[in-house]
Amino acid sequence: MVGKKKNKILIVDDTPENIQVLMETLKDRYAIVAAINGEKALKIAATEPRPDLILLDIMMPGMDGYEVCRRLKADEQLLDIPIIFVTAKTEVEDETLGFELGAVDYITKPFSIPVVKARVKAHLDLKRLRDLEAIQRAKLEATLGKLNSELAEAADYVKFLLPQPLTEGPLKAYWRFVPSTTLGGDALGYHWVDEDSFAIYLVDVCGHGVGAALHSVSVLNVLRSENLQNTDFRRPDQVLAGLNAVFPMEYHKDMYFTIWYGVYNRVSHLLTYASGGHPPALLIENMQGNGSEIQELKTPNLIIGGLADADFDRDEVPIKGPARLYVFSDGVFEITNDNGQSWGLDDLTAYLKDSGAWGKSSIDDLWAHVRQIAGSNTLEDDFSVLEIMIP
Repeated sequence: MVGKKKNKILIVDDTPENIQVLMETLKDRYAIVAAINGEKALKIAATEPRPDLILLDIMMPGMDGYEVCRRLKADEQLLDIPIIFVTAKTEVEDETLGFELGAVDYITKPFSIPVVKARVKAHLDLKRLRDLEAIQRAKLEATLGKLNSELAEAADYVKFLLPQPLTEGPLKAYWRFVPSTTLGGDALGYHWVDEDSFAIYLVDVCGHGVGAALHSVSVLNVLRSENLQNTDFRRPDQVLAGLNAVFPMEYHKDMYFTIWYGVYNRVSHLLTYASGGHPPALLIENMQGNGSEIQELKTPNLIIGGLADADFDRDEVPIKGPARLYVFSDGVFEITNDNGQSWGLDDLTAYLKDSGAWGKSSIDDLWAHVRQIAGSNTLEDDFSVLEIMIP
């Protein structure tokens, strides 16, 4: 025991002879303190350094052992101290009451010295393990707290990169981005390439978590800054080809992404677009008294990063009148709830065609509807959608 702090044991008994026997039995291995009544025991238990274990007599005048145990277990600072009842009581009801109050064991009188030593050692060993576990749990919680704080900070950074809604002017833009975890693999945005050309894009990186989020942020920054060599950002096919050259899977831990990229020209009223492995965008046009017409906008291009030197095609569509363009990830429509109810692309298409008043965003209603279908506020995949209103 040289150089090692001894465990402190509190012996509580109204009979001095019993205290003496226990002290002689344990004094070589442990630091012993004693009390001859409950009031004194409670004061000693609350004094630093607190006992590591209490041997508590049940039958004492005034405050008995049961009441001492109740009060110790009612104190948050003392409730973890293991209590062994020392008693001549051997009835099952007495033992049951002791365990219900929080005692860990019983030692019966007259004492068996080997039994006393063995049980004291066993419960001190258990307490030491519990204390170590509590320390490790506290360290783990601190580490997790720091990690969660850093993840939340990273998530805030991702949201900071997303554009502000455009609520003024003839061209309006809204979005909803709800990652399935703290950090998701989706990213979206829009900006004016020049005074007439408005770029619209949504990226979906495979997977979730930190790696996918970092990858999506890298792609988003390239698009925002128009940082691709020999690329005209008014040409969606060139943009996809440039991204495919910069983000090959083999140099990015086998991560790939899908993308929808379009450019609307407000002078020619042409929407030029290209998609790489991505769900189709939906263009809904108001036919001026003849209802709505909806088109799926998609090109048969591969995922980005999957094949070097892949060719990418673009397409275009004229915008004849007031229109709404929806660009989204597959997390918006690939939904099945616990009851087996499914929500697919056809359901999404029908919903968007019939929902919302012209000139009013339907993003919030869509998000509420999808959560109702899923039966949860948390989806299995990222929920990302852009809504562009074209005059």
